[in-house]
Amino acid sequence: MRAKSRWQLLLLWFFATHCVAAEYERFWLNKESSYLVFVAKDGQQFEAPRLADQVGYDMPRISADGRYIGWLAMYPNCCTSYPIGLKLVVRDPSGKLHTFSGNKLVLFDWCFMPGAPSVAFRQSVLHGTDYMHFEWRGIADERLLGEYDYPPDESEQARERAPDWVRCVPD
Repeated sequence: MRAKSRWQLLLLWFFATHCVAAEYERFWLNKESSYLVFVAKDGQQFEAPRLADQVGYDMPRISADGRYIGWLAMYPNCCTSYPIGLKLVVRDPSGKLHTFSGNKLVLFDWCFMPGAPSVAFRQSVLHGTDYMHFEWRGIADERLLGEYDYPPDESEQARERAPDWVRCVPD
């Protein structure tokens, strides 16, 4: 066997055995919400990085297939005594981080969409209205796949009339 072929086989073996995406099964978030670790089935650990100005983490989730992980990045807010979620961060199987901020309002909840590498999330203002904005986005390209706005005075009926993908996001 020629040296070039051996080298190619060695590279193929390395990538096949060492670069397979982790399958995550649990996470740990400390009580101060300042440290988040995801743990794969093989024991491998991934510490969630902090984005610029981020002060904490909230709502960590693992996709149904265990290949994607995500969390809300929490930021200080001038007008509250607590941090607020302004970005959804998702790590794909290749290790790339994707961030979503929608219409720049506070992120209140989110989900991995069943059967597709995409996320849906709910945004609103902190006080004063029932208005809610929902977005459905692909993870790989971060493309907007759908959006829905609750009429501010009809939140009860609006959820019933919402597209199916909105139901993935917890109330």
